[in-house]
Amino acid sequence: MERLYTDYPELYDAIQSEWDYDRDCAFVQDLLDDRDPADLTLLEIGCGTGEHTQRFVDAGYDVTAIDPNEGMLSRAREKVDADYHAAGVPGIPVDSEFDVVVAIRGVINHLPPAELGPAIEDVAAHLAADGVFVFDNSPLPPEGNEVAIDVGETDAGRYARLVQMNPDGDRLRWDQIVFTPDGEVCVDTRPMTPFDDLEIAATLSGYGLDVEPVGGYGPDDDRTVFVCTPR
Repeated sequence: MERLYTDYPELYDAIQSEWDYDRDCAFVQDLLDDRDPADLTLLEIGCGTGEHTQRFVDAGYDVTAIDPNEGMLSRAREKVDADYHAAGVPGIPVDSEFDVVVAIRGVINHLPPAELGPAIEDVAAHLAADGVFVFDNSPLPPEGNEVAIDVGETDAGRYARLVQMNPDGDRLRWDQIVFTPDGEVCVDTRPMTPFDDLEIAATLSGYGLDVEPVGGYGPDDDRTVFVCTPR
């Protein structure tokens, strides 16, 4: 179940409002600082409610954005005009090559382990010969973690959110309960994969991509960011 993402994308935005989207996008733009964004096509995988999308469009990139959740896409469409598709990876639904492909904020961690290779193969097939693929691997705790509680304020009122990850075979079960300002209760559960950085790097190499691991998009970011180019 993913009611928060399907029915309450505005609340999702409020919950995530302190995320540093500018930092993430600046990292990507700095990699391409010698190229005019107006000349570049960008594919965003897992665009969510369009916060990164909006920044890339405002910077001048020609953006195609995909996300499997129509509720999130509806919110993104309200913010900025881009070429949106309800899809994920593997399964990129456009027959084009892109100068830049991004998958920001743990998109890769939503994949089952068996789909890591097919997903990277799919991206490699849509990456231009001089293109750049940027994505991150979140440091998920394989042993799970304690319940986290978040209470916040929106224009519609206060919300409360409880989140926990629990081991589930070779994956994690990410459980979330949100008490919305209008008195609804959203229960969301999704599987996540704590991928090993070395496994990801080996898979990238196997599909013809050179990779440079970087320690986060900026200060205080503990994710591993992979900057990949075709070999």
